[in-house]
Amino acid sequence: MSSIARRVFIERSIGITAGTALGLGALTALAAEKKSGEEKPSMDGKMRNMHKWQDLRPEEFLREQERAPVVYWACGPMEDHGLQNALGMDPCKAYEICLRAAKETGGIVFPLVPFAPAGAPPLSREEIKSGKHQLFPPSLFVSVELCRGIYMELFESMAALGFRVCVAFGGHGPAASLLRKITEELGGRLEKMAIITCGSATYVKDLMKREAHGDPTPGAHGGKWETSMNMALGPERVDLSRVQHIDASPIPSQLKGRVPAHLKAIEESSVAFGEELMNTAARRLADEVRKSLGWVKR
Repeated sequence: MSSIARRVFIERSIGITAGTALGLGALTALAAEKKSGEEKPSMDGKMRNMHKWQDLRPEEFLREQERAPVVYWACGPMEDHGLQNALGMDPCKAYEICLRAAKETGGIVFPLVPFAPAGAPPLSREEIKSGKHQLFPPSLFVSVELCRGIYMELFESMAALGFRVCVAFGGHGPAASLLRKITEELGGRLEKMAIITCGSATYVKDLMKREAHGDPTPGAHGGKWETSMNMALGPERVDLSRVQHIDASPIPSQLKGRVPAHLKAIEESSVAFGEELMNTAARRLADEVRKSLGWVKR
């Protein structure tokens, strides 16, 4: 189906199919409810986030897309970030930032994509299977060719669905690098859809530098900045008492051999700093989305 045909289908779905199924009065009520907040209760009383793709019913999806034709999606691997951190940090922090940005701009957030490549440049399937590269199990990476295929098809599908802006958030360095490369190859857009790509540090480098406090590598993998964001996702995801045991642990880690000043900085991680990082990233990303849409900041 072409993009134009899909657009016609969407418009008819909003105006006719949904109207027939729900009645015009129900659609009017739906619009009023949407204006009243970001969440709606389901029949069991649990709240649904009205920006989460997986939580929306068909007519709700179409109406939100009509209101704000923006889609966000985030990716990252299950990866070691030191003994102190849970493994799912990369995709989860990126997904949370996307949700916070969508709350400002409107739009829809696709479920997190837990696949990303390893290495710089990213490793191929044969390189991963060769055993020549340290992959820090239980981290789980997939090949650059698989990621390229998944990422490209997501871009194509989002464009076909009629979104005007697609934000692809790489919560992991090699994923963000691959996303930028694909976007450059596409000239920054696919059909009528503009593409914005970013990584975990894109919008917060100034905050990372401000909070260095003697850390010689404030932007290092698994450092204070990432550990703080993981704490903001849920304090139970981080145990700072384990930082000083990284070198002695038999488990391989990318944080082994860090200087004492860096480890001390990690131990100063906090929920407050993590919240500041994620809120700042979300706000600055939202500003970029508004600019791409030609909207004046509200």
